[in-house]
Amino acid sequence: MKPSTPQRPATRLLVSLLYRSRWALAVATVACVVNGVASVSLVTQINHALTAPPAELSGLAWRFVALAVLALVSRVVGGVVFAQLSQGTMAKMRKHISARVALAPFRQVETLGAPRAQSIVTEDATNVSMLFFALPNIVMHGSIVAGCLGYLAWLSWPVFLLALAVVVVGSLGYHLGDARALSALEAAGAAQDRLFAHFNALFSGAKELKLHRARAGAFVGETLGGEIDAVRRHRTRAFAAYAFGVGWIVFLFYVFLGLVVFAPAAVAGLDAAVLAGYVIIFLFMLVPLDGLLNNIPTLNVARVSLARIEEMLAELPEPAAESSPRPFGDGAVLKVSGLTHSYYREKEDDVFQLGPIDLELRRGEVSFLIGGNGSGKTTLAKLLTGLYAPEGGSISLDGRAVDEENRADYRQLFSAVFSDFHLFETLVGLGDPELDARANALIAKLHLDHKVKIENGRFSTRELSQGQRKRLALVVAYLEDRPFYLFDEWAADQDPLFKAVFYQELLPELAARGKAVLAITHDDRYFHLADHRLKLESGKLVVDERREAPAETV
Repeated sequence: MKPSTPQRPATRLLVSLLYRSRWALAVATVACVVNGVASVSLVTQINHALTAPPAELSGLAWRFVALAVLALVSRVVGGVVFAQLSQGTMAKMRKHISARVALAPFRQVETLGAPRAQSIVTEDATNVSMLFFALPNIVMHGSIVAGCLGYLAWLSWPVFLLALAVVVVGSLGYHLGDARALSALEAAGAAQDRLFAHFNALFSGAKELKLHRARAGAFVGETLGGEIDAVRRHRTRAFAAYAFGVGWIVFLFYVFLGLVVFAPAAVAGLDAAVLAGYVIIFLFMLVPLDGLLNNIPTLNVARVSLARIEEMLAELPEPAAESSPRPFGDGAVLKVSGLTHSYYREKEDDVFQLGPIDLELRRGEVSFLIGGNGSGKTTLAKLLTGLYAPEGGSISLDGRAVDEENRADYRQLFSAVFSDFHLFETLVGLGDPELDARANALIAKLHLDHKVKIENGRFSTRELSQGQRKRLALVVAYLEDRPFYLFDEWAADQDPLFKAVFYQELLPELAARGKAVLAITHDDRYFHLADHRLKLESGKLVVDERREAPAETV
């Protein structure tokens, strides 16, 4: 027996979400079908009333009122439940995608890139959720069209077969444009990813754009404007194809209606006496048919977006089954043996090789890591903190090796402020009843109490200079109280006063508290303060020196 094809990640996610909401989905679907049946029944009552004797009109009128109320209630119920399903599905998909990104290895998060992830979590998740706004219309309008065709079959088989032929021919014409539309929607998705990247650049590069009018004009008019036009162009082409398909089917129905009305003899078995009833059915069916066809593009947009979500999730590994944390303990000596790592550098168009490197970091020491730009300092820092997995060699803490199973636990030993740090608006993850008081004391020590304070674990503002934001990041690192601290060019954005405070007071204070401190720095005037000095050149560790402890006096 042929094995079944496994579901792709996003399809599996969507099926899982639908299964959890299966009862609500069933209620909404039944309500929409009831609406379609009630709507068709209303038309049949009208058609019957046109030829019924006066004595039957009262009963038909009450039946008409009951069907109208049923159609109203079922439409509202179906619409409300589908709206809840839409928003619930979108929220759950966004949470799931965010969780997968959060659990992914750091290198893969870097490769994925924020613009693409933002595009998928916002636009594509919304497109998939819009499926639930289209479904009630598709089910209701589809039920009405099917009911009308069924009623036509009951009235006249020749007329039904002619109508069915029109639907088939029209659908074939519609399908011809569908492939082009899907291709255009996929191109629009790729252009939108680039557009998100350019929108990010519009803010992150605001200073450079303000200082260079020609660059700003070219960026907004050509780079950013070009992608905006590309998204518009691709989507216009897609929806134009759908509009042509809808118009083609509706046109065929008009041809069909004209044939029945103006050339009834061409249809065998057509009774001219009841022609008015057929015309009513035809005209009534045109509106739901148009609505049905106009909602199909929403399904295809959702299909393309679901494929994009699947593609992204496929790039991220399935999260491993959660195991109970196995803390390393505080640890005293972090040892690196034969560590190697390589990566492609686009600017130089070559592969950079870091290592092999052997070193030790010890609790109670301040270590400085120095070296020129591009020597591998930040990459080594990411390896030491467990953000990257080494390609060769090993990292161990007090003899316990760091591997794939315990690397996530190992990372919890570090507090770090990287050069491209992010400052969250709240002190998330720090559950301390005295948190505000401790944080504000540190803020005052760093001379920021006149600018910002902590209230209920939240910064009152983050609208500060880069140097001031780094001081707040340092506050967060202090509050985390981890055994190992990493600072990547922390003092680069500080004035001379705070550079001196950082090197002469803060780092020695951390070491005195038994912390292992590694500072990446270019400030050679403070190199003599390090207990341990490391230097990288072209990925190789060329200096590994420890300051000798002062001799004990007798």
